[in-house]
Amino acid sequence: MSSIENLFGQNREWSESVRRRDPAFFETLSKQQTPRYLWIGCSDSRVPANEIVGLLPGELFVHRNVANVVVHTDLNCLSVLQYAVDVLKVEHVIVCGPLRLRRRAGLARAPQGRPRR
Repeated sequence: MSSIENLFGQNREWSESVRRRDPAFFETLSKQQTPRYLWIGCSDSRVPANEIVGLLPGELFVHRNVANVVVHTDLNCLSVLQYAVDVLKVEHVIVCGPLRLRRRAGLARAPQGRPRR
């Protein structure tokens, strides 16, 4: 079995186990998305953002990119932000990332704020 076939098989097993525990889970999830928070975090394969804050799927709207950067030229990030605020009506926008991230270290060395005159 190829690795992609294995991945699809694992997905089937996961969805079946979720459905056994909560038969209405997927139907309920498909009808609701009312998050109070937009989470902008670093791309990371280790853990889903909603799990580290103890929320269920549908309770946290998530955008991830390298170094959790928000800039005015990133149309993908801006579209997520606009959708979250205008359509989902999130109450809070959280930009979150690891403290020891290399990109953050570079930003810490960069001049901050307006130049002094």
